[in-house]
Amino acid sequence: MILKNENPTIRFGIFIIFLLVGVFGLWIGLAPLHSAAVAVGKVSVISNKKTIQHLEGGVIDKIYVKDGDHVKIGDPLVEISNAMLDSQMQILRSNFLQNSTLVSRLEAQKDDAKTITFSDEIDGFEDASMVKNAQITIFNEQSKLLNDEIDILNQRIAQLQKQISGTKAVAKAKEERITSIKEEMKEWQKLFDEQLTDKVRLRELQREETTLKGDLASLNAEIAKLEVQITETKSQIVFRKTSFKEDILKKLEVAKNDLINVKEKYKALKDQSNRTLLKSPVDGTIVELQLHTIGGVIRPGEKVMSIIPSETDFIIEAKLKTTDIDTVSVGLDADIRFSAFNTQQSHVIEGKVIYISADSLEDQRGYPYYELKAVVTKEGMKNLQNNKFFLLPGMPAEVIIKTGERTVLNYFLKPFTDMFKRAFNEE
Repeated sequence: MILKNENPTIRFGIFIIFLLVGVFGLWIGLAPLHSAAVAVGKVSVISNKKTIQHLEGGVIDKIYVKDGDHVKIGDPLVEISNAMLDSQMQILRSNFLQNSTLVSRLEAQKDDAKTITFSDEIDGFEDASMVKNAQITIFNEQSKLLNDEIDILNQRIAQLQKQISGTKAVAKAKEERITSIKEEMKEWQKLFDEQLTDKVRLRELQREETTLKGDLASLNAEIAKLEVQITETKSQIVFRKTSFKEDILKKLEVAKNDLINVKEKYKALKDQSNRTLLKSPVDGTIVELQLHTIGGVIRPGEKVMSIIPSETDFIIEAKLKTTDIDTVSVGLDADIRFSAFNTQQSHVIEGKVIYISADSLEDQRGYPYYELKAVVTKEGMKNLQNNKFFLLPGMPAEVIIKTGERTVLNYFLKPFTDMFKRAFNEE
């Protein structure tokens, strides 16, 4: 009777209330909610960090980076000053330049080249033009000196040949006179045989023939002597050229050995000089920088800094509450939050649990926990890269492990069901 007399609006309101209560009851009893366990920890590195050291040490000239900087392979990190090295490099550079140009000049002289072909290795050297010109001057002077000596010897040969020609002409005249005398002697002998003349003229001709033959023999001996002198002079030319080449070859062998030694020393110092500028061996992030003062000293082999490669796999080491151990297992998905990212929006990075300690541990305050390790998945890494986030060792992280699904009613009833279970177990 009362409901019948009530206002329809009131009845509708009561219906709505019962409907909402029913819907809420169905929701808390049926709607699934994700359950999760939270572990707090920090970022660590799986792979080894790249330790940057300096082999020789020295005085810090420039520092190009600081902790947290992101570098690419080949980027300058620290520049070291080494005055002794610079001095040694200058001396060896000069020796290398001198030996290289010397070898080029000796090679040209060995091959009887008209000009010197210098190595391209010295093109960038200071004073290269001056040293080249000095070797060109020596090359030209020695070539001129040798050619002048050979020219003098050739001129001597020419003079001897002229003397031979003159002597041969005199000898020929003598031979012709002897032939004439012989003919004349035949005629006088014939007259003498016929008793038409005496032997006076015949004997004069015989004496003249004898004299001419003696002169001819002397002339032939002179010609032979001159020819021997020509042969000796030609031998002097050959000897001069040969001795010059032998001297060049000896000097070339020594110069080449010296050049090899200088090259090896120069290369070693060049490598050492290149190490005065420390460069990043990988793309990565600077950590544990040990240098902060320009003019400070680095000891040989001393650690300068570390670099975490960009391709490094990061791991989150976290502490899991002992009360959550029954719901967490290896392989469960996790959401990872990094509070160090200075953004207005909270970014959740996808991860996965890869390790849970077999037994509980205790922290410094004596609170028990299980060690948990999680990694960022490939999708999570893409998310970090897309947002230009960089992980660093020691960065705080919160791992939210997805343990399953439960209804709201389960959440409310779990304390009571646990209590009843304990009560029945006690009975």
